[in-house]
Amino acid sequence: MEQAQEPARRPFAFAWSGHGNPEQEQATLRVWMGSAVLIAYLGYTWFRPSVDAAMVVVFVALYVAFGALSLHAVRRMAGPSRTRLVITTVADQALVAIVIAIGGPIGLPLLWVVFWFLIGSGCRYGKQTLALSCATALAAIAALAAWQPWWVANRPAALGVALSVLGASVYLSVLVDRLGNANRDLARQASTDPLTGLFNRYALEQTVGRAMMSISEGDDDMSALLLIDLDGFKEVNDTYGHATGDLLLKTFGALLSKRIRKTDTVARLGGDEFVVLARHVPDRAAVLAVADGIHAILAALTSVDDRPVSVSASIGACPIYGGAPAQYRDITALMRAADRAMYRAKTLGQGQTVFADGGDFE
Repeated sequence: MEQAQEPARRPFAFAWSGHGNPEQEQATLRVWMGSAVLIAYLGYTWFRPSVDAAMVVVFVALYVAFGALSLHAVRRMAGPSRTRLVITTVADQALVAIVIAIGGPIGLPLLWVVFWFLIGSGCRYGKQTLALSCATALAAIAALAAWQPWWVANRPAALGVALSVLGASVYLSVLVDRLGNANRDLARQASTDPLTGLFNRYALEQTVGRAMMSISEGDDDMSALLLIDLDGFKEVNDTYGHATGDLLLKTFGALLSKRIRKTDTVARLGGDEFVVLARHVPDRAAVLAVADGIHAILAALTSVDDRPVSVSASIGACPIYGGAPAQYRDITALMRAADRAMYRAKTLGQGQTVFADGGDFE
């Protein structure tokens, strides 16, 4: 059964980015930030020319070219790529280390870029990419301390930078965890009915949309939307109070969740209205079997909190199938048609199920 749950995880986590394509954002920043650094070093070299400064300019220009190539690759290739992410993460830290090695003291101002890459990796892609960026940076600092003349002469500074990189990475990792949990909690709250813990209307519409998309792409199986309205719920509320009414809704929601199949979805729209999205039902008889199971739940639910109750359901069923006209595959139209069928079921008496027809879509 599909209930309120976390969004599906991507091949690698895009931790904080609010953009649809964090790889493209990162590649764009490579170009713009690299260009800004290039302009700064061009100005420095103009006023204080030296071989080291000129070499720094050359390698920063190469980094800008690398940024442009990565941006082109992200735009041309469909979807994210773990291999591309690993290569660019290692390349970012390795290339800045090369520039710092070539420049010696002149390259020291670029140490901030090491931390910029750490933050970018953690914020956009999560802990694994952050760990890779940190490991690359630490290896680069160790290499500098082993053979680069300025860093050899200032190994305590290298140790301080290495510890700073490690400390910043640990702190970022903790922060990514906390924000990731907060984001998941927010996503769960946004898709969950607070009383029953079932899907809410928003989450249901997303699920129905995916179901209709799969059908339109060639899924031959029919699905069905069953809109459930509880008959007799108002009397329970009026007789015993809202606390008992809420308990009735929670109890029915829990029983409904246990009864339906794992492939189906159950949601609460609000009040005493529930919806079941029944997937892969071969015909109307199978839809009626799902509806009969719902009626059976309520027939067996004779008391709540040791208080007798008599509640039934009026159900409007709306089939969803491939090849249907466009208006039959619109979420709003489906909900409206199921609602009209449900009200017709009410006119027939308690515990009835009615299928939507063409007139319900008009």
